[in-house]
Amino acid sequence: MVHRKWAKYHQLRPDQVSELVDQTPVVFWPLGLIEHHGWHLPIGYDGLKAERICVRIAQKTGGIILPTMWWGALGGHGDFLWTHYQPPESTAQILSTTIYQLIQFGFQVIVLLAGHYPWQQFLNQELPEIQSNNPEILILAGTEMSICGEDIKLPGDHAGRAETSYGLALFPELIDLQELRSSRDLSVWPNGEMPPKEKWHSAVCFDHSDPLFAQMGQPADEASVDEGKSAISMLVDNLAEKINSFLDLVSKVVVSFILSAD
Repeated sequence: MVHRKWAKYHQLRPDQVSELVDQTPVVFWPLGLIEHHGWHLPIGYDGLKAERICVRIAQKTGGIILPTMWWGALGGHGDFLWTHYQPPESTAQILSTTIYQLIQFGFQVIVLLAGHYPWQQFLNQELPEIQSNNPEILILAGTEMSICGEDIKLPGDHAGRAETSYGLALFPELIDLQELRSSRDLSVWPNGEMPPKEKWHSAVCFDHSDPLFAQMGQPADEASVDEGKSAISMLVDNLAEKINSFLDLVSKVVVSFILSAD
């Protein structure tokens, strides 16, 4: 197996970026968000999840990891404290503009891993035209539920069993299941006021006295590190295989072109 280097974009000097793109034209962009993820998970969970998974894939493929995109839009937690949603039109513009720049800069594989599920809407909206205009570029995009296509469809939720299991596998040092306790008061809401029921997301727990506050899906206390490790491993191996196969194919095409020119 060919060992390919990987690095973080913002830590490289210009000549280092050029050299790495020439060697391994793969770029990863973790798409996250700052959002309340229950009492036991960090508010940057979505970005942390996407970034840690990207690192694991890059260790098998090489490439460059862009700084995590922390600012996104949409979701069912807009009224929760410590949540930052941005205008959808701004989010879509940043996404498409950055992808076109990456293509212009010479990347041949673009991995857009979304930790925040509503990113899927923007990917579905922006990517068809980009891919149609650039059929030679391999774009792998989606959440852990969709990015592997029909090969693997991992379960998803919000701060529940699935996401907590992934977190235990990726950054256990940032998780505290002991914080899943009851008897919190209205101070957990901005200005100490619970939003009116007509603004509640039907699948999200809005009861601040409930240990499952802000969660959606199966309870977080059912999470398992083994479940998380198994799921993440399958996803990483699947995407790494696709990327490496594409790079090998591109390399063979280049060699064939050079030989035919001689």
